[in-house]
Order: sequence, then C-alpha cells, then structure tokens
Amino acid sequence: MTKFYELSTADRLAQLRTEGAIEDDDLRILSDEPALPTAVAANMVENQIGNFPVPLGLADHFVIDGEKLRVPMAVEEPSVIAAASNAAHRIARAGGFRTSVHRDGITAQIVFTGIAEDFEVLRTFVHEHEVEIRKVARDAHPSLETHGGGLRKISVVKSAEGFAQIDLLIDPGDAMGANVVNTIAEVVARYCADRLDGFDLLMAILSNDTENQRARSEARIDFDNLPTRDMDGVEVARRIVAAARFAEISPLRAATHNKGIMNGINAAVLATGNDTRNINAAAYADLNEQRRTWTKWTIDEERCQLVGRIDISLPLGSVGGAISTLPMAKLSLKLLHNPDTERLMGIVASVGLASNLSAMRALVTRGIQEGHMNLQFKSLAMSAGARPEELERVVAGLRADPAHASLETAANLLTQLRNTLK
Repeated sequence: MTKFYELSTADRLAQLRTEGAIEDDDLRILSDEPALPTAVAANMVENQIGNFPVPLGLADHFVIDGEKLRVPMAVEEPSVIAAASNAAHRIARAGGFRTSVHRDGITAQIVFTGIAEDFEVLRTFVHEHEVEIRKVARDAHPSLETHGGGLRKISVVKSAEGFAQIDLLIDPGDAMGANVVNTIAEVVARYCADRLDGFDLLMAILSNDTENQRARSEARIDFDNLPTRDMDGVEVARRIVAAARFAEISPLRAATHNKGIMNGINAAVLATGNDTRNINAAAYADLNEQRRTWTKWTIDEERCQLVGRIDISLPLGSVGGAISTLPMAKLSLKLLHNPDTERLMGIVASVGLASNLSAMRALVTRGIQEGHMNLQFKSLAMSAGARPEELERVVAGLRADPAHASLETAANLLTQLRNTLK
C-alpha cells in the first residue's frame, strides 16, 4: 500500500475525501479556490494588498490519548512535518501520547502608580467592592459566563517603585481570549479609577505570561523503535537523554533545543488560526536559569523504553478571532475532529514533543543535516525553475555532490537535463 507521504497532493486529497475527513467544499478550498478570499483578508488587517501563503501539510501517525490523528501544520521550513510524522510513528508503536491540561484562565493587570503609602487603601477598596467589581466584569461581556468563562479571582499586588496592581484571573472559555480579557480589564479599571481619588491609573492589559494554561504530554518509545543502521536502540536512547540533559545546563544549546520544539508547535498553532506571537511569549516567559527547556527525557530500564515529557504554557483557543474567520483554520480544526481548547492544547504539546524527539535522534546519530538537505535540494530545484516532472532528476544530481549543492548548480543541472531531452 502506498504510504501517505508518497502520494501526490491530488491523491492525498482524494484519500482524505474517501475517508470522510474532508467534504467537497473543503476540497475546493484546498485545491481550486483561494485559501483566503480578498473580501476576508481586507477586513482582517490594515492596508491589505494580497496574501502570503505557506504550505499546509498533515503530520501523520499521531495517536493522542488513544485517538488517531493527522495533524495540520502550516510551515515553510523543509523537514518539519516529515520529522514530526517520523517521531509520532515511533511513539504510536508504544501506545502514543498521553496528555493532561491545566487551564484556569488569563491574568489581566490593572496598574496604578505612585501609591506606595496608599496600598492598604487599594486593598481595602477591592475587598469592599468585590461584588460590584464582579458585576462590572460580567456586564462587560455578558455572554462569557454562558460559554463557561468569567472572572475567577481578584488579587491586589504591591510592586516596587510605587506600582501596585489589581490582577484579574479571567477564564475566556474556548477562546484564546485576548480581546475578551482586555475588554473586561479596561471596564473594571475605569470603575475602580473613578472611585479611587488620587490614584493614577497607568494601564489595564492582559499578561502573556500564562502559567495558568499548561499542557503536558508524555511519550514512550521502545528501544527497538530507535536504532539506526549502525547504532542500537539502547545507545540511541542514552544519547538522546544525554543531549536533553546538556540542553538543561547549556544556555547556548537550550536555545536551539527549544527552537526544535517550537518548529512543530508554531506550525500547528498557525494552521489552527491561533496567535504564534502569543504562544511564543507565553512559552518563553515560562523559562529561567533553573528551567531552560520544556521537555525532559529519561530511561525506563524496566520497560526498556525512552520516556519523553513536555510541560509548556499554551494559551490556545478553538473559537473566535482568526480561528473562526480563516477558512483554512476552520478546516484544520475539522481535520482534528473539532477539538475543544483543552484537547487542542494537548495535541499541540504532543506535536512539540514529537518534533523534539525527531531532532535529537537525528542530532545524536547521523547528524541534523542529512534529513534537512534532502528537502532543501527540492527547494533549490524548484527555485531554479524545475517543473514537477523534472524535480527528481535535478534533486538526484544535487544529492550526488551535496558539498557543491547551490542554486547555481541546480540551474546548471536543469539546463543539462533539458538539453538532453531536446
């Protein structure tokens, strides 16, 4: 049976249609129609002049909490989807990913200045007006509570240099929640400022440090599913654990280790219409000198398995904003069986863990460039103008002498090919 990655794009779409994963309308979006109509794009950003598409692919072989999935990923970098699929296949053989999610809400900060000596006044005011503050928050977005969200907690915090803040922990329901949270914060801020004589309101805005929205995923890989041609699975597993440990102690290595994780996460986040900047801000805010990366890899000697775990801040949404506006984002969620936000967080965390495994296995065995270069050769051939029927022969020529692979070499190979076919 032909593997999914070996099919042509048209055949992949036909298979998805046969499986019932997509319908005729979806097929049109993926093939003939523009992924983002101008009428939509022009109303999403200022001064719109066109669209900037990136490839959308499916990472195969994912089994997450017992459910088989192909995960949509939007990414321009060669090998990211292939790497995630490869790792997911190895993990699936031992049962797949197991996830858990903690999602309490987003913190908004209402900040006042110059009140070092009046902090107790602020604390007392919030305590005495908590019922009214909760009503103001509810009235600012009345439908939020009907969707399972709302204001969960109010705190008053004293900071250095005369700053103080009222922190609102707000559950945004299944939305990512930035607009909802900022709306509530500003309304509550005005209510408080109007009743606190002499207090200088500086700002009211959400924080992208979202420690209350965490996703965890665990994967196990049997040693028998890790070997290379010249290295057994036990040795590969131990080298992966050593590489992961080095990332924990080396800031230089941690930066690249984490980039490998975000390769997968950002691609899945973008495909679902979520905010990649928000995700990156939240994820990196979670790191410090004691915790330099989101993943940890260990050996289970008794079960002869490599064990990977990821614990990362992922403030995602499954409704609202671009998620509910972009046709491709809606289709991506459909391909994921329309998950709620907690389910989506677990899926995206699992993609990050898979990307991390694939990168480290390549790194500690054959090196990172072999897999990268195979797809890079295709990019060079296409940049040189190779047509689909010419692509493989130009790539073969580049692969035969990788040290001299370049756009110029690809162009020369293409010229030679065409001359021989005249």
